[in-house]
Amino acid sequence: MAGDPSFSTRWLETALADRLRAACPDPEPARVRLIRREGARAVVELDHRRVPAARGAWNAAFPSPSGRPVEIATVRSWGTLRGAKVWIRGPLRRVPRAVTPQ
Repeated sequence: MAGDPSFSTRWLETALADRLRAACPDPEPARVRLIRREGARAVVELDHRRVPAARGAWNAAFPSPSGRPVEIATVRSWGTLRGAKVWIRGPLRRVPRAVTPQ
């Protein structure tokens, strides 16, 4: 995540769930749970069937509560939390942004 870091964990969970619901309408509610957040990284739990929709919906700039944009980029997905916990403690590498064809 990049941008305004002062937002709450609850706000982030709600914003991600709202974007996921908009991208993947389903009668079953989109359950998004933030497991851990350290600096610019966060680990989020969601149903494995919604991972492709989440990747599409979450790679964007979100307006934070203060109005400043927060850039969200999905980096990896894991079947268990073990790999995610190792990743969140590792060195921060810049995520390449997708280039939009002109």
